Amino acid sequence: MFCSRCGTEAQDTAKFCPTCGLDLAVTTPLAAIATGGDQNEADQVRSALKDEYNIVEELGRGGMAIVFKARDKNLDREVAIKVLPGSLSFDPEFVERFQREARTSAKLEHPNIIPIYRVGKSGRVIFFVMKYLRGESLSDRLEKRGALSPAEIRQILCETAGALGYAHKHGIVHRDIKPDNIMFDELGHAIVMDFGIAKAATGTKLTGTGMSIGTPHYMSPEQARAQPLDGRSDIYSLGVVAYQCLAGCVPFDGEDSFAIGYKHIMEELPEPQLESADHRSLFEIVARMLAKVPDERFQNAQELVDALHGSGPIARPTVDGGLASAATTVLPQHSPTSGGTIPPTASPTTPTTPIPGASTGTEPAEAAPKKRRSGVLVGMMVFLLLGGGGAGGYWYFAMGAQWPLPFMKGSPTLSAAPGEDGQPTAAPAIDTSLLAASNASDSVAADSAASDSLTPPPEPPVTTVPDYGILVVRGLSRGTQVKIDGNPIKGDSAEVRPGSHKIEIERLGYNKFETTLAVKKGEKVVLPVSLTKLAAVSKPAAKPEPKPVPKPIAKPVEPVKPAGNICAQDPPAPEYFSSGACYDTAPSPTKLPVLEVPSGAGAVPAQIQLRVKVSPEGKSMNVVLGRRVRPSVATIAAVNFAKTVSYRPATKDGKPVEAWLRLLVRFRRQ
Repeated sequence: MFCSRCGTEAQDTAKFCPTCGLDLAVTTPLAAIATGGDQNEADQVRSALKDEYNIVEELGRGGMAIVFKARDKNLDREVAIKVLPGSLSFDPEFVERFQREARTSAKLEHPNIIPIYRVGKSGRVIFFVMKYLRGESLSDRLEKRGALSPAEIRQILCETAGALGYAHKHGIVHRDIKPDNIMFDELGHAIVMDFGIAKAATGTKLTGTGMSIGTPHYMSPEQARAQPLDGRSDIYSLGVVAYQCLAGCVPFDGEDSFAIGYKHIMEELPEPQLESADHRSLFEIVARMLAKVPDERFQNAQELVDALHGSGPIARPTVDGGLASAATTVLPQHSPTSGGTIPPTASPTTPTTPIPGASTGTEPAEAAPKKRRSGVLVGMMVFLLLGGGGAGGYWYFAMGAQWPLPFMKGSPTLSAAPGEDGQPTAAPAIDTSLLAASNASDSVAADSAASDSLTPPPEPPVTTVPDYGILVVRGLSRGTQVKIDGNPIKGDSAEVRPGSHKIEIERLGYNKFETTLAVKKGEKVVLPVSLTKLAAVSKPAAKPEPKPVPKPIAKPVEPVKPAGNICAQDPPAPEYFSSGACYDTAPSPTKLPVLEVPSGAGAVPAQIQLRVKVSPEGKSMNVVLGRRVRPSVATIAAVNFAKTVSYRPATKDGKPVEAWLRLLVRFRRQ
């Protein structure tokens, strides 16, 4: 039994899906009714499509579809038929949506997207016919090999990203990118499958409130939250596939789909063990594909392809509001009792003075009494200033004091001189701290004069020095790891106990930085850091190895029968074709020697030269490759053409004779 929502195989006696928790008792009777009780699904499909297709075998199945290998009777070719399970065919809304999305996907014409030939319905069987691929799937390849080489991963990513980018430009988001939906054709090219199925399921009763369609291990964070999706969600899912190809496992795993989705949303990407510089550079691209915030990923498939080819940036862009919108974690309170770093949540013991904010013009009702008290204080301040001014004048004129007065030393000189534009210049701001100190001294003197007590003035408050210091590292970039005494820190600063501390700074592709700093109580130490890149290991220049000489596959040259008779040589000498002594008219093929090459095929030469021995009856007797022609798939195709095509024989004195022909076979892409 398979779950109709996530495709997980469950036991026949199970009541709920072990992965997504779907009630299997609801969907199982529908499947039984749809298949007619005892008649299995393969027999039902074979009976419904018998007029047009011969069902050969079942290729695979999942929660969304069953795939059969079949032969098209009308076109006499092998095809793959994808059929919806019977439980889904009873939902008319899903059937209509699925057929509409399948028709939209059928319009996608791209070398790396599976071609869809037909979408139809026969009775209860809803199906679509597509090209049959004889290669394996990416999941089968990973199951055999575990992990792939960086070069192979780059090729798969480029081809898959090209297909996704083409679909995104046409308004189609795949929504279910995973290794099972990436196949390989006969030439080893990646082909993307199942466009539109996941999107069809999202608009039906198959999804409940807050649920999402897709494979949990490859879901993007926004897909796990059941939020609106765009092409960047497919880039995240493709990043999970790339991570699995690189590390041999998926980045996030759990007991059920909810645990896996939570890790996609909240947990940081684990860094696998990377063997070489090529692995590390590829992982930087994968890490950006797996960014939690969509704006930090590659914004389209072309940016990803450019980065894979080395012509585009890899570093994540700075996104405003990215951290603000991310979920925060409350850290427990911690009191430093031993050496090492102190969590950033620890607050200093030094009291701080609140800074008054700017007035907004609207004050609460509770502020009215304060306004009245402030009027009294203003009056007292004016009185003190007048008294202080009179005392200062007396000091200046009676005592012969010099300007500025002693309490004003260090403060700016006031000036009302006109500026360059003829207007008086603005007076500079007065040092309010000195003014406050003067007012405080005047008020103390007034209080002491008004009373006969000899109480000394109050002592200033003692500032408490915190029992820790602050260490700040400057010059860090994304991906840099800082450790203090072996403990990693978050950000570029940390509170540490007084004493010496060992600082280690590491970043992928750069030399490790190590130093030791001493930090005192209440001291803030700033450490500027500039990491240097790892120098490439220079290897001694190796002597070029001699290129192996390819062994010719042509027929061994037989000794010349009569010496000096060039017409009897087999194969002929170059002068055979230029002398004109062996025939009057040269042989020629009856068919144009041009071979069609599929558009998805790899590199092929533009042309290949052969030497063909033609009999008087116009048949090929022998085919010899040119000296510079190497064996390849194109060579084999050219030789087969030369052997099977018919020729117009050469003539000598009006009679057909045996002769050699220099045949130039050209290749042209479809």
